[in-house]
Amino acid sequence: MNTKLIFILKCVIYLSGISLFLLNRKPFKKITFYYSYYLFSFIVLILFRIFGGIFLGLLSSIILFPIYPKEVKYEKDNLKVYEKFTGFLGACCQYEIAENKLLIFEKICGKIKIEEGIETEKSEIKMINNVIEYKHKIKSYNYESQMEIETDTLEKIELKK
Repeated sequence: MNTKLIFILKCVIYLSGISLFLLNRKPFKKITFYYSYYLFSFIVLILFRIFGGIFLGLLSSIILFPIYPKEVKYEKDNLKVYEKFTGFLGACCQYEIAENKLLIFEKICGKIKIEEGIETEKSEIKMINNVIEYKHKIKSYNYESQMEIETDTLEKIELKK
């Protein structure tokens, strides 16, 4: 589905979880522990925004993992590339490839890992038979002429399910 629509639905679920916690806390029930997750994660997020810090950053990335929105890094024709959420201290450059279906649905084709980040202006991505063709520019330094050389490169990356 559309990522903006999914994020809005996740926020509605979180708000309903917080309101259910507030409604079910007076005659204490066991389900209140479940609803307390929503309130606890909201408080941790507020504290992280106010104070910052590594501990609150790690805690908020663990707690907010279920609702973190996907960031679109590349979108062209019928293909979308999302940056995969890896947390506060996660590895770089892991992406999810999705193909648009109908108007609001998407089919996740697979995952790829690239050494450097995708630059939308300088790169082109195509999917042909479960193989991603990633055309981009690489900068290298020539020590003899002491110049930086930019070359076009075409990588073929097999999708991982």
